[in-house]
Amino acid sequence: MLNYKEYVSKSRTSDGKQPTVFFLHGLLGSADNWGSTCRELSEAGLRCIAVDQRNHGSSPHSSEMSYPLMADDLITVADSLGLDTFSIVGHSMGGKTAMEAALRHPNRIASIVVADIAPVQYKPAYVDYINALKKVELEGVTRRSDAGAQLEQLVPDRSLRMFFLTNLRKNEKGEFRWRINIDGITSNYANIWSAIGGGRSFSGPVLFMKGENSDFILDKHLDMMRELFPAFRLQVIENSGHWVHTEQPAIFRTGLRDFFTSSF
Repeated sequence: MLNYKEYVSKSRTSDGKQPTVFFLHGLLGSADNWGSTCRELSEAGLRCIAVDQRNHGSSPHSSEMSYPLMADDLITVADSLGLDTFSIVGHSMGGKTAMEAALRHPNRIASIVVADIAPVQYKPAYVDYINALKKVELEGVTRRSDAGAQLEQLVPDRSLRMFFLTNLRKNEKGEFRWRINIDGITSNYANIWSAIGGGRSFSGPVLFMKGENSDFILDKHLDMMRELFPAFRLQVIENSGHWVHTEQPAIFRTGLRDFFTSSF
């Protein structure tokens, strides 16, 4: 059972009938990445549930990791909450999980938003970052900044370094340890960058949100996107790279509100 955080408005109706939207993070992320977005959208009337995908955050570790498995993980959470239908917002790896869930369980998914990823196979990226985390010597680390100092030579970008350090937590013994399953992620790295299988389609509303300066969604990907999601729309977020939800949060959240207003 995946770990999740739920955000609902204080003015939630007594019958609980608010549209539910699951939020799925990208590689090396967690449910915490969606806090501000979920809080804002919950006040707009949505029931927002941010999920730690397997091998991430506080969710269980597994030696197996694929999009069909991660899509089914989400269905398990929805079943536990008694949800027949729901929507999904997913960034990068989370966007591929959202796509697989919609194609695999079309009767359960009302709509999806895919942030800066296409349903295609990519050349594995960020391997250097994974290796950098492996090289951090955690024995004797008493503050998160100690690990940050080790990472500084390996990950010069401060914002990325701080993002990775959110995965560092103290265990019951007070020792700092990575809460992500680095070995499990590494052994399934090819799966994480694999394509979403074709021969299927989801006819519901789909919004792809592309960062203007990102090359994860290209013109050559549009035919595959249209084959799998014939009703898709594409929104380009200006002055943004791959992390559209953190680089342009106001535009991103407005896009979500507009999309869900027209979808529900």
